Amino acid sequence: MKTLSLEVFSRQGAGKGVARKLRRAGMVPAVIYGPGGTVQLAVRLRDLQGILKTGANAILEVDVERTKRTVLLKDVQYDPIRQEAIHADLFEISMDQTIKVMVEVRHTDAEPVGFKTGGILTHGLTEIEVECLPSEIPASFEADLSALDVGDAYHVSDLPATGVKILTPEDQLLFALVAPTVEAEPEVEEVEALEGEEMPAEEAGKQPSESDEKSETES
Repeated sequence: MKTLSLEVFSRQGAGKGVARKLRRAGMVPAVIYGPGGTVQLAVRLRDLQGILKTGANAILEVDVERTKRTVLLKDVQYDPIRQEAIHADLFEISMDQTIKVMVEVRHTDAEPVGFKTGGILTHGLTEIEVECLPSEIPASFEADLSALDVGDAYHVSDLPATGVKILTPEDQLLFALVAPTVEAEPEVEEVEALEGEEMPAEEAGKQPSESDEKSETES
């Protein structure tokens, strides 16, 4: 993975007030943590947006207090309404030491064969954990689902080899092709008409009982 350059600026103080002031100026609060210590910084919003377009796990070189530090863009928080970055976490790394990161799993554009019979694609995990050198971090994992038929599943163990160590268990589900759900037609209940209902033949031919005749005589 290519190392990118990011300009950072020192900032004094913390809290919501300082953060709001920075954002009004087109800046994003950031923090670097790691072996070199924790430093509160700020970066330009437009610079961070450019970095984010390159994908997750971007490796950056920053100049902090005249010291070059290599960091990983570990996490970014977003405004829930405007969907703009409002905070960034940078984790210091060494290019010759392995690290653990989460990598996105995507599927290729090839349609599963089971689509022809109405199969529906469902998703399991959307990313998996790997351990490797920073320069070996995959941009993503590509899953070829073209051979999936209805009832088939695609697990972590089915991913193509990339040379990096995958830490997520091999039996974890990534994709599955399931049969379409068929809704049963509602049963129509027969409603007996109470008015004008004909008396059953056996009832019509039934002779009045002795008790019935007695009641009629008394009345």
